[in-house]
Amino acid sequence: MSQVQWFPGHMAKAIRLIEDNIKSVDFVIECRDARAPFSTRNPVLVRYVSSKKSLIVLTKKDLADEDKTLEWKKKLEKEGHEVILVDVLHDPIKRLILEKTEILMKERYDRDKRRGIRSRPSRALIVGVPNVGKSTIINQLGSRRAVRVENRPGVTQSLKLVKVSDTLEIVDTPGVLWPKFENEEMGIKCALVGSIKETGYPVELISNYALDTLKNTHTEGMKAVYKVDNFDNFFADIARSKGFLEVGGSLEIEKARYTFIHDVQNGLLGPITWD
Repeated sequence: MSQVQWFPGHMAKAIRLIEDNIKSVDFVIECRDARAPFSTRNPVLVRYVSSKKSLIVLTKKDLADEDKTLEWKKKLEKEGHEVILVDVLHDPIKRLILEKTEILMKERYDRDKRRGIRSRPSRALIVGVPNVGKSTIINQLGSRRAVRVENRPGVTQSLKLVKVSDTLEIVDTPGVLWPKFENEEMGIKCALVGSIKETGYPVELISNYALDTLKNTHTEGMKAVYKVDNFDNFFADIARSKGFLEVGGSLEIEKARYTFIHDVQNGLLGPITWD
């Protein structure tokens, strides 16, 4: 996927903002998509945040395979991270993050108590790739609508300070991708969970990858949703069944491919974990 420009100017700016602010925070909250916990991590951020304690929030657990998500939780905890799994629309995210803050900041709280001083509010930097659910989390943490939320990547483009409680403040950052994926498959998986804009990826490559994977792992679901007996002419069958026709009557295959990708992203085929 090297032919695609993954690192637009606002993301380079976001990296600089994070670099400038990391020293002033106590810990980092990293949001990753539970459907791709490895592919939606950001290796570019490691050199900036590795010196800080971390809380990893695996978002959109409702769209991911439950057993695989639990496996990832155990793996990340073994690496030394605090981890929570969330459905960003329905779980008590504020309570869960405040509980983890108490664990992460216990040493400082105990030290302040021994000294007889009142602990200042802890400050966390929240980071994540685009469209991972970070803005929805921020809105639940704040007492009012704190940041703009849309189901597309690249909406948050500046730093914002959100007061969560008397004990926690959150510094929000733009969603950040990185200059070059470690391998093509990581980029494909980021596209399949919605972290890359449609204009940023070749739709044929992404849709073919999803089809080749899901026709084996979600065979019956695919046949039931799309009313097909086999997958030989899958995208043509979608276009035909939905009436996607160009002027002159030929099938709009590209529109069918985008429809399939959106169905995958929105959970129409059931829980899917790509990593």
